[in-house]
Amino acid sequence: MPKKEAITTASPITLRIHRAYAGLPDGERRIADAVLEAPAELAVETASELAGRAGVSNATVSRFFRRLAYDNFEQARHEARALRAAGSPLITGRSDTTNRDPISQLVAEECALIEATLSRTNPLTLKDIGRAAAEAPRIRTIGFRNSHYLAGYLTAQLAQMRSGVAPLLLPGQMQAEGITALGDGDLAIVVGLRRRPAGFAQLMQAIAARRARVLLITDPTVREAPAHATWTLDCVVDTPQYADSYVGAFSLMRLIALAVRRALGDRGRDYLENVEELRISLDELE
Repeated sequence: MPKKEAITTASPITLRIHRAYAGLPDGERRIADAVLEAPAELAVETASELAGRAGVSNATVSRFFRRLAYDNFEQARHEARALRAAGSPLITGRSDTTNRDPISQLVAEECALIEATLSRTNPLTLKDIGRAAAEAPRIRTIGFRNSHYLAGYLTAQLAQMRSGVAPLLLPGQMQAEGITALGDGDLAIVVGLRRRPAGFAQLMQAIAARRARVLLITDPTVREAPAHATWTLDCVVDTPQYADSYVGAFSLMRLIALAVRRALGDRGRDYLENVEELRISLDELE
C-alpha cells in the first residue's frame, strides 16, 4: 500500500482534507464534503454556519479542524481569507444561493467590476500616460501568467498606432536580457495582477533602474512594486464567482489606448493609415 502522506501545517486546507479523508468519522466527513464542495465559503462563514451547512454540531467542527492540525476553526478561516486575498482559484467564488439567472448575475457582476476599476482612474494620470507613450523612443510590455495575455492585448493595440512597441522579453530570453535593452525615456508597461510570480518587486526595481518610465497595471493587493513605478493603475478583479475577472482590466487598457491615440494626434492617424494601406495590399483580411 502507498505510504500515507502526513498532514502538516504547511499544507493548504483542501490538501489536508484529502489526506485525512479516509480516516474521518461520518460527522467530520460531512464537514469535509461541505468544505470541498464550496471552499470559498470558509473565508466568510462562521463555525456555526459551517456546522449548519454540514448538519453537525459546533463541537464536531472544532474536532475536525484540530484533526487537520489547526489550532481552531478561526485559524483555518484566516488561512482561507489569505488565500482568497491572493486570488487562489481554490478559494475564490461562493456558492450561488440566489437562484438568479446565471447570465443576468454575471452581467451585473462584470458591470460592477468595470465601474469599480474605471472609477479609480484619474483622467489627468491617463493624459500623462498617453503623452509618455506618444513621446517614448520605445514601448516595452511584460506580464506573467494571466497578466501575460493582458499585456499582449495592450501591445497589439499600441502597435497599430506607432512604431517601437514590442514585448520586453523575446521568446527564449531571460529577464536580464530584455531589461538591459531599456534606456532613458523608454516606457515599460508592466501588467502584474494578483498571483504574481516571486520576485515581482525586484523585477520592477530592475526596470526602473534603467531610467525607463514605468506604468504598473495591478490590483489593490500589490505591495512594494508601486515604489518603483512612475504611475500605478489599480484594477478590481475579485468576483463572487470562480476565479478573477479581467473585464475591468481590459476596459482600463482600452482607456489607455484611447489616451495614447489622442496624444499621438496626426502622427498616430498617419501611422494607422499606413498600416491599413499595407494590410489591404497584402490582402490580410477577408
